[in-house]
Amino acid sequence: MQNSNPFEEFYRVWSAQELLDFAFSKASSKTASLPKLLPNLEKVKRKEIKRIENSVKILNEKLEKIVKSVPNLDELPDFYRRLSHLLVNNDDLRKSLGRINGIIPVIKRLEKEYRRKIGSQETAKQCAYSRTQFFGRCSSIVRKQNSILTFLEECRIKLREVPTVNLTLPSVVVAGYPNVGKSTIVGQLSTAQPQVSDYPFTTKQIYLGTFVDQYGSKYFQVIDTPGILDRPMIKRNNIEKQAILALNTIATIVLFVFDPTVASGYDVSSQIALLREIEANFAAGLDIPIKIVINKIDFATEEEISSLLAELKMNRDEVILTNAKGGENVDSVVSSLLSFFKDTDFRR
Repeated sequence: MQNSNPFEEFYRVWSAQELLDFAFSKASSKTASLPKLLPNLEKVKRKEIKRIENSVKILNEKLEKIVKSVPNLDELPDFYRRLSHLLVNNDDLRKSLGRINGIIPVIKRLEKEYRRKIGSQETAKQCAYSRTQFFGRCSSIVRKQNSILTFLEECRIKLREVPTVNLTLPSVVVAGYPNVGKSTIVGQLSTAQPQVSDYPFTTKQIYLGTFVDQYGSKYFQVIDTPGILDRPMIKRNNIEKQAILALNTIATIVLFVFDPTVASGYDVSSQIALLREIEANFAAGLDIPIKIVINKIDFATEEEISSLLAELKMNRDEVILTNAKGGENVDSVVSSLLSFFKDTDFRR
């Protein structure tokens, strides 16, 4: 099971000029050890051939590292495959890697051609000229791929920002409007310190915590994704809508948080409308249950709580009332989640 960012080892992609400068300068600095009694022309030939061999070895090693460092996209868990497609387009990434992989044998064939050519030369000047010719043709091949190399480096930067999610643990995805106390709940539910990471498809960050028992065993992870499940679908851009598809591949249960007071700036009707959208567009057809948490009961009046329950058409025993900031009833949320996971056949 994948427990780390699968793109963590994505090898840094240099520009065409950087690759060529590095390969040719290194190749020139590595001189061949030659017998003293060898004829001068033969020494020159071996020296120039060695420079070609070294440059090809260095170039191809760099290119192969790039290709091999990217995991097989078809074998990735759904979450990471969807995210990578969202961020860079998997088809474009595959084609680009194929293009880079394709020039490796071309450079090898060019090496063989110029090794033979230098071997048949009659003067040291001709040998040096052939090697220069090889460098020129090799440079042309690599420079033609510069836009591909640039694209791959952009892919690497984006994909290394993908949040690391433990796919062996059930996931609690927290939803609800901003300012209802979602990040506070993530912190309260997480006996491990919540991580705050860049989320590559929003301007905000992901909050990810893990519930760990007194013996150090991890039970579940809690994820709050600002910019994804915190406003109506009509206000989300296409990237955010696709991000929802990625999130629902890891969600075992959704914790929807309400603020029955006016403190969040969103009225109860708007919050209920968001809940219905999430039911229809996030959890529908996927058998992802939604647990309702009514937060900020330390500020809410009895009338506000009763009014919300009436609009939800739910009883008190069907929801959990909390004051997440003060930790009140957070243990009830934990107990409810643990009970749910115990009775659920969790598979990733």
